[in-house]
Amino acid sequence: MLGLIRFIGTLQKLYPFWLTPALIQERQEQALRTLLAHAVAHSPYYRRRFAGIDVTTCALADLPTLTKAEMMEHFDELVTDPRLKKAELGRFVDDTGNLGRYYLGKYGVSHTSGSQGQPALIVQDRYALSLIFAVQFARATKLKRHFLPHLGRLVNPARMAVLTIKPGFYPSAAAFAYFPRYLKPAFKILHLSFSDPMERNIEKLESFRPEFLTGYASALEAFGREEAEGRMHLRETGCLKQITNVAEPLTDEAGAELERIFSAHVADEYAMGECMVLSSGCIAGRGAHVNADLAILEVVDEHNRPVPPGTEGSKVLVTNLYNHVQPIIRYEVDDRVTLSDAPCACGNPLPHIVKISGRSKDKLWFEDGGERREVPYYVFLVPLHHVLDLAEHQIVQTGPRNFLVRLVPLKGKHIDIARVREMMLENIQLEGLASSIDFAIEEVPDLPRGPSGKVARVKNEYALTLDARAPRRTADAAKDKIPTA
Repeated sequence: MLGLIRFIGTLQKLYPFWLTPALIQERQEQALRTLLAHAVAHSPYYRRRFAGIDVTTCALADLPTLTKAEMMEHFDELVTDPRLKKAELGRFVDDTGNLGRYYLGKYGVSHTSGSQGQPALIVQDRYALSLIFAVQFARATKLKRHFLPHLGRLVNPARMAVLTIKPGFYPSAAAFAYFPRYLKPAFKILHLSFSDPMERNIEKLESFRPEFLTGYASALEAFGREEAEGRMHLRETGCLKQITNVAEPLTDEAGAELERIFSAHVADEYAMGECMVLSSGCIAGRGAHVNADLAILEVVDEHNRPVPPGTEGSKVLVTNLYNHVQPIIRYEVDDRVTLSDAPCACGNPLPHIVKISGRSKDKLWFEDGGERREVPYYVFLVPLHHVLDLAEHQIVQTGPRNFLVRLVPLKGKHIDIARVREMMLENIQLEGLASSIDFAIEEVPDLPRGPSGKVARVKNEYALTLDARAPRRTADAAKDKIPTA
């Protein structure tokens, strides 16, 4: 009961329409100074990195940036609890039986997807984990009351369907694995796997009657096609209130079509395992609002110089203000984001993200009876979560069912290819694709980079050869769109 009381108090503090830009700035500044002081006092890495900098008065731009490779290389001295060791945590997440267990009795553990090149271990305390759900309650859904929001959920639980992948230590699944017990009476969750047969997912979804549907853009679009073509009947139940897109960009056109098909608002959420509450989807329009009292999002060019609102950046720098056990300060992420140059029409005073262009992937697929079936990128990515000596990776489609996984090790390290092959085969079998695709793995010293200096994580070279043979072919592209009714 005490946990629930504290949670309700957090909700009241987070409710965005009670905030003003001045109060948001005040909270951000206070949280930043507290974080910096804690990092210098308890992290040998930051004490060395910030030497000569007065963290009580410095501008954020005076601080050095942090890459994922640097964070993982110096993990043991970056964390503020000296009991946390990269090697031991790696073994902990290798055992899926530990999912939902608190490491050392107090820390939730996850690993990022590695979509930026290599995976990263993320450690959070109980407060940080509960904050994920507090923000969801207070900022990502419409509230019926301003005082004690969602109190009625104790008698009428919120029903959320989450469409992701099989359970694992990746951030979204780990967050639900550490779901606070005191919230379970107020929040019912249905987990659906993208790899399960669509007919089974539809049956579960229609029986569950969700108010909220959350998933990857590609999965949401797949559901949209089923509804539009009459194989699913969720709209007619009137249960669905909001759809939330996570992890992948969703075009404005696809979002509008989903809203038309389901008669429910479509929100975007931009976050990452290193900062799960970076933003909340706008409850009235497209885009998302940066939770600026909990995180700082700097939209910058390739030289880390800020770009003006309304201009797309080359990358972002993220500072997580609430995770003190693993300080993440000015963390580089290769996502292209555009902040609005005007206040959002919904009235939310938090900064508004109008466009997210990062994380777009070439589509992977295999041919089945003359038809193409999409192969989600995460089928190959999930096993790489456990390869902590990995610096870069690339998935290349080379044939109608053939894929090549290229791995670049950290400097001075080697990758156990046999172990990776075993984990990847196990995951492919789990996803029901063992009889449909073939793959090979190779360790390489480096990967080719584009004009921007970035590595394409996914390349469909086979599709390029088909396009070269038939440059006017457009039928396959049409299959990726939600059909109009």
